[in-house]
Amino acid sequence: MAQLGLDPEQMTQLSKTMKTEADSMDASAKKIDSKLRSAWWKGKDADKFRGDWEGRHRKALNDAARLLRDAAEHITRQVSEQNQASGH
Repeated sequence: MAQLGLDPEQMTQLSKTMKTEADSMDASAKKIDSKLRSAWWKGKDADKFRGDWEGRHRKALNDAARLLRDAAEHITRQVSEQNQASGH
């Protein structure tokens, strides 16, 4: 029979790392927003780039951060369930 379960310490570390990286993605999006707003850049290319950033790229970064947080929460629940099942 195959062994099932997880290492709570390793999975807790993974969850923390995922949350930290999600926070880093949020911070990156804010930095890019700030730099893009303050950059002197005029014209069609600038407008297109800003539109792409605001309409697609920033959303993709925010979505990735949210997905990492969701996965981290799933791992946290799995660790809790494992600890309960093993009496910890």
